[in-house]
Amino acid sequence: MGKHMLTVTLLSLCAAVLAQDPVVWVASPWEHVLKSTPPGAGRSVEIEAAANEYEPLRVIVHAGAEALQDVNVVAGDLTGPAGTIDASNIALFREHYINIFEPSRRSKAPTGWYPDALVPFVSPVDGSAVSGATYGGAPFDVEANSNQGVWADVYIPRDIAAGEYSGEITVTAGGQAIGTVPVTLTVWGFSLPDTIAMQSNFGGLGSRVAKGHDMDPGSPEFVAVEDRYIDTMLKHRCIPSSLGNVWPKWDPETGIDDSETGERLRGLVEDRHVNALRLPFSYRSEPEKCKAYLKDLAAYLREKGWLDLAYIYMRDEPNNAEQYETVRQQGALIEAGDPDISRMCTEQTITSNPEWGDLYGAVDIWCPLWGLWDEETARQRQALGERMWSYTALCQCSDQNPYWEIDFAPVTFRAPFWVSWRYDIEGFLYWSSVYWPADHDPWVNPHFRDQYWGEGMLLYPGAPAGIDGPVTSIRLKLVREAMEDFEYMTLAAAQDEQKVDEIVDGIARSFTDWSRDPAGYADARRQLAGMIAQ
Repeated sequence: MGKHMLTVTLLSLCAAVLAQDPVVWVASPWEHVLKSTPPGAGRSVEIEAAANEYEPLRVIVHAGAEALQDVNVVAGDLTGPAGTIDASNIALFREHYINIFEPSRRSKAPTGWYPDALVPFVSPVDGSAVSGATYGGAPFDVEANSNQGVWADVYIPRDIAAGEYSGEITVTAGGQAIGTVPVTLTVWGFSLPDTIAMQSNFGGLGSRVAKGHDMDPGSPEFVAVEDRYIDTMLKHRCIPSSLGNVWPKWDPETGIDDSETGERLRGLVEDRHVNALRLPFSYRSEPEKCKAYLKDLAAYLREKGWLDLAYIYMRDEPNNAEQYETVRQQGALIEAGDPDISRMCTEQTITSNPEWGDLYGAVDIWCPLWGLWDEETARQRQALGERMWSYTALCQCSDQNPYWEIDFAPVTFRAPFWVSWRYDIEGFLYWSSVYWPADHDPWVNPHFRDQYWGEGMLLYPGAPAGIDGPVTSIRLKLVREAMEDFEYMTLAAAQDEQKVDEIVDGIARSFTDWSRDPAGYADARRQLAGMIAQ
């Protein structure tokens, strides 16, 4: 046997041996890592963030020819010359896989086992161990020749000094170390505000959460659970449309009574930083009573200084002449109650059909689908002082639009908020975060109408994971990252708005013209951070 052939044979044998061994590798949050994805080359993590920000990273455990049992992942402190970020600031989650056996509508992604739900290693309520779970966090097993992802959320304390911090994440199986991942964190010299720049309406919660947890929606126990859902959304810079019992009682004779609700509403706005309040559209079938109620409610909110946060969500997605007329009538009714109450409609700024007329004068907050954005008329309405939000639902319109199903590229959750800056869009609406199907288990088949994987479900019911509250999804984490991006744009614009516009235009120019390259967003975010830090 020749020397060259011997070398090739030895290398082949080495590769074959390595293929049989477990591999601990790292992946970006902005890539799909299925159970079957071959291990990548990454073995260490470098992340960058501001203080008071969450930054994710992923560790993937790949079993070789033999399955792995009793696998655990432990994060250590991150230390640097300026101090230490305690390991308690690093939350770990096991990625739970969904078998997407048929792609979502318009998706060109392969079928397979995709991660989505993030099962916490410990209770997010009090940090205690979780027991009795159908889907546990850690320790866990890994099937032979398969991946098991672990998601980590690193919270950077608000008082930590800028600089470079480093530490390790250790992976064991059966108590024996099988891999160590070095982690380097660069903390920039500024802090994200507690307040939230982008307004939003993330639908759901309420009775659907109660049903998912098999609880009485009127019970004190459920109030505590629902509050955990609300806090979870707020922690991700997302505003739920349902905030529990916050609206004061009202009587035509005695007016507003907030003795039972006033402190909660104050706490939500002033302490928990809710920046958008969806008002109840009560008594709409009794116009005179409705006007009196809205007049008193508006006066109450105006006195508190919160009326500018409030809006009424009128008829959803009007799509014929009769529904257009309903919106016009609702808009007139609200205006008669108090003209300072904003009126929202999930419709584009250009009429769907000239024969139906238009909605000008009836709408203050326009909220079109990304695929129905009309820049010319949107700018015209903005010039009149009207505001723009946007929304997504299902996989409508152009193939070039971003879509929010599990099997679409993760960058589709980031791009829309960069486009929002480009168009001066102030808010975002997502129709539901907890639309768990009644006829099948969302932990097994989280699909809507059998063709939209994850649609309307950014949270999972926590009971199967032993959690008395919600379990988050990878998709919600990606939304949070995009919301944090928007904070960067807002902070940087205080220094040089024109420069921010230029940076954003290099990434996202419209809802059909946006970068598919995750690295481009990271580079643009780094430029924004440099502006803020200076």
